[in-house]
Amino acid sequence: MKCLDEHDELTPLGRILARLPIEPRLGKMMIVGNIFLVGDTIGVMAAYSGTFSEIFTLEMGQRRLANHQKNLAGNKCSDYVAMANACQMWLSARNRGEDEEVRFCEWKGIQLPTMRVIWEAKKQLLDLLNQAGFPEECMLVQKIEPNMHNPELELILGLLCIGLYPNVCYHKEKRKVLTTESKAALIHKTSVNCSNLKVTFPYPFFVFGEKIRTRAVSCKQMSMVSALHLMLFGCKKIDFVEGVVRLDNWINLEMDPTDAAIVCGLRKVLDDILIMTVENPEEVLNLDENYQKAIGVIRTLSEMKAGDYEITRESGISTDRESNFNRGGPSGYGGGKFQRGNFNSGFGGNRGGYNNRGGYGQGGYGNNRRGFGSFGGR
Repeated sequence: MKCLDEHDELTPLGRILARLPIEPRLGKMMIVGNIFLVGDTIGVMAAYSGTFSEIFTLEMGQRRLANHQKNLAGNKCSDYVAMANACQMWLSARNRGEDEEVRFCEWKGIQLPTMRVIWEAKKQLLDLLNQAGFPEECMLVQKIEPNMHNPELELILGLLCIGLYPNVCYHKEKRKVLTTESKAALIHKTSVNCSNLKVTFPYPFFVFGEKIRTRAVSCKQMSMVSALHLMLFGCKKIDFVEGVVRLDNWINLEMDPTDAAIVCGLRKVLDDILIMTVENPEEVLNLDENYQKAIGVIRTLSEMKAGDYEITRESGISTDRESNFNRGGPSGYGGGKFQRGNFNSGFGGNRGGYNNRGGYGQGGYGNNRRGFGSFGGR
């Protein structure tokens, strides 16, 4: 994570992360969220993930969430969005008085103490980043509207990959998912995504906060993401193997490898922006024009439909149709092709600039034996 230098001393990034009372990956997610000026919403999601809180109350004999609780996630298929939306509505009720606060929590089946803990944790995290030098303009409140097309919210869901990866799974059917290296698990019953019906999600990929084992292994705090989210913010290695782009040796994408190489280049640029920002946090609002263009491209690619090509999708969740994806799991994720030639739009127009970037290997760029290093031959 580049928190230590060659002498095992803390780097500027390491010093900031050491001040945050959460896992380093969640702290890095918060810093990147400030770069994209979505620090407030990312902060509440980091607090939620860091405390492993249960925000919903289940009545006696109730095993799954009620519809009015699931509806808090809108069409985003995300426990994190449900939590952030509930937090936004709870805060509005709280501002009208304690009686309204209690009435709202009883109405929505939300645990009042948990909401207060998450809110206080978020305030503490944002205060620490503000003390580190990040301006308040990075942490302005964004309105959560989960049923509307919201590119900002889709970017936030993509940034969750930074804090939660390698906790990623692929939906198979009903509650069944495959986690890393195709190990079987279930969607936890307290997730907004849990259903015993035949369900087809708009995208089969999810990141999650934790796995627990009872009678079976279950994934909690789940959030749907796109394949480009995983490429931009999550995976550690990208290879071109047997005609497909392969993420971390188990997720196969039918994608133009040249576009994949450009996405790798954007990751390198984002790392450069991150290193520069943690050295001078107050300069995050005054980035160089080329860096601003790169951030704009990443924002565009973070929209859920950015990678779709000749794929027709229905909005929300379908329970009566087959998936557009091959049901064979990650190795069969070839039903949708990714659009060619649009990945460098607005970013200098130089596709060749990234051809010599090294592979995205575990140790950094250039360490991937089979990847995109010296990308003349694939």
